[in-house]
Amino acid sequence: MGKKELTKVHHFKDGKLHIYVRTDKYKGKLKSDNFVGRTFIQSKQTIKSSGTNNFKKAKEILFKWYDKLQVLDEENIQIHQSSVKDVYHNFITSIENSTKIEGQTKKWYKDRWNMLSKCKSFMNLKIGFKLNDVKETFMDWRVKREKAQKKVLRGKTIEGDLMAIQAFTTWAMEQGLRQDKITKIKQILARKLRGQKTLRAQLSRENYNHLLSVSRKRYQSGHSLRVRFERERLHQFIVFMVGTGLRVDECLNLHFEDVEMVDRQKSKRIMEQEIILNENERYYLKIYLRKSKTNKEREVKSVSSAYFAYKRLINLYKTTGLGSISGTIFNVKSFREGLNSLLKEAGLKTIKRGERTLTIDSKSLRSTFIQFMLDKGVKAIDIAKNCGTSVTMIENFYTANVALENMLSQWLATGRKDIKRVS
Repeated sequence: MGKKELTKVHHFKDGKLHIYVRTDKYKGKLKSDNFVGRTFIQSKQTIKSSGTNNFKKAKEILFKWYDKLQVLDEENIQIHQSSVKDVYHNFITSIENSTKIEGQTKKWYKDRWNMLSKCKSFMNLKIGFKLNDVKETFMDWRVKREKAQKKVLRGKTIEGDLMAIQAFTTWAMEQGLRQDKITKIKQILARKLRGQKTLRAQLSRENYNHLLSVSRKRYQSGHSLRVRFERERLHQFIVFMVGTGLRVDECLNLHFEDVEMVDRQKSKRIMEQEIILNENERYYLKIYLRKSKTNKEREVKSVSSAYFAYKRLINLYKTTGLGSISGTIFNVKSFREGLNSLLKEAGLKTIKRGERTLTIDSKSLRSTFIQFMLDKGVKAIDIAKNCGTSVTMIENFYTANVALENMLSQWLATGRKDIKRVS
């Protein structure tokens, strides 16, 4: 290949295809002496390397490439494809601007894509990616990431990520960025992950009392007013959560005007005689929930412990001057750091149950409420209504424990110590 031929731009296909060698240099030499083709189609320039420095072979390869582009254009098939990383911000913006999607769902999409965007191999995919591309990029990366961090991969978590990808492909199709949408994306989940049940780690009564004991000593011994305030506010958050069964985001988004303190003693009279109620029967909170995961407003009733936690929280704000009795009742976006510190100090960040090691976090407080209510004999349907969840969920994840305890109680009540052996 002569120097003149190397630097010359060759024009073919009525001047629409240009074949040449790029002049990019590194340390004074051409980065590549392979011929490339350049053409303008669908309002945009596109370039392809022939992969060879043989001009005759390069012409053959690039002519076929050019002809294929013309066929695609005639069939109105999108030739220029952006990568996922080029357009996913537009998808998130469309979600945020939608009037049909609730705030919590918008946050869910944003959180999912914060995770997805960390996978470079997935983000570099062309927007017309297929189901197997998701498996070979994001799924493989996710499994390796969790393994490296020594974390347990949760099927429901991965399923959520995949559903966020599926929604993205639907949006991309509607925008004309791809030909179709991906459906049934959950099928790329391994069977083990698809059938995995969420491990809902709740505190036993003994664990809960121990946690509160450690928490009291902790906030009482704080070295400054600010530390004591923050620790006691966390303490009341824990009691409030276990006394209401609210979801974490529901609790943190709760406003003072949404909470009514109820004293049942004022209405308890029979034949002009007052019925004396004890504290547990007398006081409760009536909570009007405006924001929830289910996008449905509902009224929540608490047990008395939440009533007193709420009352003490207000008193804490007044006596310290550090809190505000307006806006959201806890005046904070997250308790994660403080709660994790407390759980570790109490030795309750993880709990061993059989061969499983379960992690305790703020979501465990809601699970604890549900389990405590079942232990008291409250019907699953009433708990489900109060918690804004399904009876099926409660029966699948909680009532099995109650059934086992009841069976053991009945067994022990017979006075038999040994199970009869059957040969």
